[in-house]
Amino acid sequence: MGLGELDRKVGRGAAATVSTSTVRVIVYDPNFLTLAGLASLFRNEPSIQLVGQFFDRQECVRTVQTCTADVITVCIDHLSAPETSALVGDLIAAAADVSPYVVAMSMADTGASAYEALRAGARGVILKNCPTRRLVNEIMTVADGGTALPESMMQALLDSSAPSDAAWFSARAEGQTRLTSRQREVLALVARGLSNSEIAGSLGVSRSTVKSHVSAMLRVLDLRDRTQLIVYAHRVLTSI
Repeated sequence: MGLGELDRKVGRGAAATVSTSTVRVIVYDPNFLTLAGLASLFRNEPSIQLVGQFFDRQECVRTVQTCTADVITVCIDHLSAPETSALVGDLIAAAADVSPYVVAMSMADTGASAYEALRAGARGVILKNCPTRRLVNEIMTVADGGTALPESMMQALLDSSAPSDAAWFSARAEGQTRLTSRQREVLALVARGLSNSEIAGSLGVSRSTVKSHVSAMLRVLDLRDRTQLIVYAHRVLTSI
């Protein structure tokens, strides 16, 4: 499946409302030991409020319908591509009313896993073996509207694009000429995975201004979401 189909499949509701002090997180991991480890880590992190932990997939899907969270972390280790797509899709559909961001977690630095999770609607992929502070920062970035994706995974994601994606990118290539200089600055920072707050701080503008620029770029470039915007930036723009 190429990015043309990604354009039709990936979607989510309104952005989750994030507390200024803590991010509410639900953790799913079928491995009880790693689940316990992540839960313990999050409980000891002042910026994160653990609101649920599950090793049973169906129980997790049922619970997210009523348990308000900003981010759901999902372990995709040992899942096939169809299983990854189904799990992420089920969680997004089940949580449609509260619209948390879903982020995949994996031990493997593989573009195939990242690609499948992103196509299903995940906001990023975080490596389980990354430093604790980076893991927490990635979750905070996702909760703030950003995307978590290691550079190595981004390259693998781009390399794994289907041949038919060429037409998808070509149809949107001329759109870059209609972006303002400020929008191109924002796009360069979005491509690096920065959150709205981080971009606002870097450019000396308000967070709402950044959100407006991102929304405008999605319209101009005919893109569905921030993940597609990042892929577009890496594949089309030469000045990123």
